[in-house]
Amino acid sequence: MSSIPCTRKIALVDCNSFYVSCERLFNPKIRKKPVVVLSNNDGCIISRSNEAKALGIKMGEPYFKAKDIIIRNKVEVFSSNYALYGDLSRRVMRTLKSFNAAIEVYSIDEAFLDLSNFPDQEIENIGKEIRETILQWTGIPTSIGIAKTKTLSKIANHIAKKKQSGVTSLIGIENLDPILEKVEINDVWGVGRQLTKFYQKHGIYNAKQLKNKSNSWIKKCSNVLSSRTAMELRGIPCIHLETITAKRKSCVVSRSFGKRIEKFQELQEAVANYCLN
Repeated sequence: MSSIPCTRKIALVDCNSFYVSCERLFNPKIRKKPVVVLSNNDGCIISRSNEAKALGIKMGEPYFKAKDIIIRNKVEVFSSNYALYGDLSRRVMRTLKSFNAAIEVYSIDEAFLDLSNFPDQEIENIGKEIRETILQWTGIPTSIGIAKTKTLSKIANHIAKKKQSGVTSLIGIENLDPILEKVEINDVWGVGRQLTKFYQKHGIYNAKQLKNKSNSWIKKCSNVLSSRTAMELRGIPCIHLETITAKRKSCVVSRSFGKRIEKFQELQEAVANYCLN
């Protein structure tokens, strides 16, 4: 029996610096300026413009640590406005559904989209059309990566972010090794800190090395999720598109101080006040 070649095409659509893009949409004066958006209670930096990234401002950094750089470089600072971000996110997702209803909303600013019905030779142009339509209908810039699997589409998306066109397709590329060799193992979707340390301990430093590792070694030394990741890097779909939102199994709420806390009494008062509320 002859094998049927994979015709699956999955696009990962990621909104660029989403919260910043939302703020810029309603405040055109800040479009070329460095901008950051802060978390609840203005504790941490949760979104940065490219100009802010160039200044060395880090994602997740407490505001008080970056305050000197922010003031010195006249960085525009915004408190998070989740009502606005949620509304614009829904507009982006509705736009994606106009291309195909088979969509997995992965986060507020990311979604996987099934493009398997489109011909291979047209797929990159379809990606560009999707990107242009989202920009025209919502004003939000995006990056789009297209590949045979979700894991590969994540990698394609990282490449797309560095391209002027904002779109990268890995469809039709027979040998992905030169591309995967440039992807550090910690940048592979689903590989966290502990797994990164484990892989590096065994000489696996990039996506190509994981892809080419034998199934027997992966099953023996790692887990089922690692096997899926390796298969996905080979272009074999193992992680399905979740078009129905699964119920959350847990919920986490975090808090951060808006300024440096140097006295135990201040910390004690803040914790007591939080518990009372």
